[in-house]
Amino acid sequence: MKAVQVLRHGDPADVVAVSDVPVPDAGPGEVRVAVSAASVNFGDIARARGGVATVLGQPPFTLGMDVCGVVEAAGAGGEAWLGRRVVGMTKMALGGMAERAIVPLSSLFDAPPELDDAEAAAFLLPFHTSYLALHLRAKIAPGETLLVTGAASGVGTAAVQIGSAAGAQVIALAGGSDKGLYCRQLGAAAAIDYRKDDLFERVMDLTGGRGLDVALDLVGGDLAEPVWTCMAREGRYLPVGFNGDAQGGLTGRPLRKVSIGNFSVLGVMLAYGTAAPPMRRIGMNPYPPELGQQVHAALCDLIAAGRIRPAIGERVRMDAVSAALARHEARMTLGRTVVDIAAS
Repeated sequence: MKAVQVLRHGDPADVVAVSDVPVPDAGPGEVRVAVSAASVNFGDIARARGGVATVLGQPPFTLGMDVCGVVEAAGAGGEAWLGRRVVGMTKMALGGMAERAIVPLSSLFDAPPELDDAEAAAFLLPFHTSYLALHLRAKIAPGETLLVTGAASGVGTAAVQIGSAAGAQVIALAGGSDKGLYCRQLGAAAAIDYRKDDLFERVMDLTGGRGLDVALDLVGGDLAEPVWTCMAREGRYLPVGFNGDAQGGLTGRPLRKVSIGNFSVLGVMLAYGTAAPPMRRIGMNPYPPELGQQVHAALCDLIAAGRIRPAIGERVRMDAVSAALARHEARMTLGRTVVDIAAS
């Protein structure tokens, strides 16, 4: 079968290519999906370069964290999924950009019928992450002010829509007027251009000096502390992504600045299942799979009601993934980039 692989660590433009690889087998608690579409993630860049990421691969390995397709084979326990159109997060967050992929049952969901295959592939990770962050962790309420950094990205566009659907006043932080307009079209009440605007002054102006009730930060790095200065008392800051940090969020931040602001930091990670003892020892503590199904049902209701929809900026073939990753790294993309496996 064909797969988009990292052949060696390095610049994605040089090391990512389409290869022929064996078809994988589904083990107990897993299914094999005939993939129609898969999404490009910023983490694919770190994996290709061999940098810091939650899950790393040793070349050669296949990229791809989230997919849409039809279940064609099942290991023990997965028989009920045979023949169903699904979305899922791949085993070890790898292997999705291929004609066949393995998905654990803990990360497998029925594809929303209102979405085509590309939209469904673009839906799972951004919207589950945003829902967990805003509803489960921050418990966002109508009328509150929410800042979304990296707001024109795949997860950012999902967070803008979910925040807006929850009745929050959403402020989108993005680079350039085109991205700001894009976010306002998705429901943001206002946009801030990080390239030219003073973040603190704009937030204070938009909130009457009160500050942010909730900040969903997809960038991290040197942006984290400026966002902290904008928090309202009793506000909630969510470190969701670390694309602005060369060390993947492992550099640390001075906690005294959290203390003087009287706000909370709420961690969130999209993962369903039970952490193996070595992973639990390092602090990983995922949500149970049944909660994932509850979140999925709530999101499907929002899709059916026309309140949310995945924002796709590009649809590319498998042989164009390396160029798509370069555009992601250069911050040239809007929404999700989806790989059309069926057309490749």
